[in-house]
Amino acid sequence: MITSEMSAQGHARIQDEVQAFCADCHVMPLASSSTKADWEAEVDQGFMLYETSGRSDLKVPAREDVVSFFKSQAPEKFDWSPWLRSVPKCEWSFKTQPIGLAIDEPSRSRPPGVTNVRWLDIGLMDSQALVYCDIGTGAVVAHWPDRNGGTTKHLATLFQPVHAEACDLDGDGYRDVIVADIGEFDANDSELGRVVWLRRKPLQEEFEQIVLLSGLGRVADARPADFDNDGDMDLVIAEFGWRSSGRIVLLENRLSVAKDSGQNPERLADNFVVHEIDDRHGTIHVPVTDLNGDGHLDFVAAISQGYETVEAFLNNGEGEFHREVVFAAADPAFGLSGIQLVDMDLDGDLDVLMTNGDSFDRGVKPYHAVWWLENEGTYPYKEHQLCRMPGVLSAKAGDFDGDGDLDVVAGSLMAGPIRDQFRDFQMASVVMLAQTEQGVFRKTSLEDHVHQHASIEVDDFDQDGKVDFAISNLLRTARGNEPDAVIWWNQSPVP
Repeated sequence: MITSEMSAQGHARIQDEVQAFCADCHVMPLASSSTKADWEAEVDQGFMLYETSGRSDLKVPAREDVVSFFKSQAPEKFDWSPWLRSVPKCEWSFKTQPIGLAIDEPSRSRPPGVTNVRWLDIGLMDSQALVYCDIGTGAVVAHWPDRNGGTTKHLATLFQPVHAEACDLDGDGYRDVIVADIGEFDANDSELGRVVWLRRKPLQEEFEQIVLLSGLGRVADARPADFDNDGDMDLVIAEFGWRSSGRIVLLENRLSVAKDSGQNPERLADNFVVHEIDDRHGTIHVPVTDLNGDGHLDFVAAISQGYETVEAFLNNGEGEFHREVVFAAADPAFGLSGIQLVDMDLDGDLDVLMTNGDSFDRGVKPYHAVWWLENEGTYPYKEHQLCRMPGVLSAKAGDFDGDGDLDVVAGSLMAGPIRDQFRDFQMASVVMLAQTEQGVFRKTSLEDHVHQHASIEVDDFDQDGKVDFAISNLLRTARGNEPDAVIWWNQSPVP
């Protein structure tokens, strides 16, 4: 609807100019994605980005016209009334166990800043561990919940680690840990991003740090896989960056070539070669799989920062990729925040479980949600919105009630000042989506008001036949004596 701020004639005059200017680098913004009061700042940011890009090829419309164009169609305020009603409590039984906090500590020097928690085999204690990354302390930590009531080991201290994966990178028979070190969590174009190899020391339960790649924009993810089919592990790297930095690169492992040719393999980092795959910034996750069943490993990228797209990078078997769009949002303020590859409908192919709930850039939006992107054998995938959840940053699937289909647990993260604004709202901060029939999910709450969760991991941690989950805490300012993460042990009876 066009208000008195802009006549129909004026709207028609400026629409083509705004479309040509604003939609040249990304999809045309939806006026409904921000309130009237926010559009001046949004427009000014767009003009600033164009000016700093160095481009001069577009016709620049008058600022006042652009502001009026969006404000005339924007809501006065968002409708938050649905979030004043509480969500039904989850009927399944869980027991919570905090980890990463000494019981005898009356307080802690800094709050937890855990960005990522993974259930990994790192070759220690003869069992998998919850491995998590803390940007507050720079720590990479492993926790074995089934060892002596819970055993924790500090693996390394880096800058600001945000993602960990396990593999044997050098083929020596020992499990290593690959860490994406963002370097600087706050939004900027710093060059502190790194990919760090925690290399297992032979015959020891310790790891040495080897920096494989440094001087990067903010690195969000690093995943090992043999992309060129030569028998060793390469790495695909999501360099999130910010405005002038960011890309996706393949780090080709040539350690075996160095060994065979008589080169010194001890200069380990020198034996990895960088290949740029995509030059866009904003990539969050790059999970690996053979998506099309051709025997070659592919990866799927969640690319945010205005692009707001999920894309399949299909491998020709030699480490070269072509792209297919799995999902493309209709608005650059969509707030893409994460993906998981999972066969949601158990039909034998991989779908995508997706969240859009980034509140650090444009704040919390009532359209933030959990999505299932259904793989029907063609691109793009079919979209299903499972529930709306402002601030949702992570979601994982698991059969929590043991009925043979997959349910979904999701957690929200709101930036500190925003979290305080929504303290009195009846917003669930941990949601359980119970699949009641094929493709139908019922939203229930496991926790309210505590919107401080960046990452979730799902598995049967104690191997009792019931699926558990762990969820991390990420706070930038001190608040009480919060643990690094919490394990939710599934207490429901096995069917």
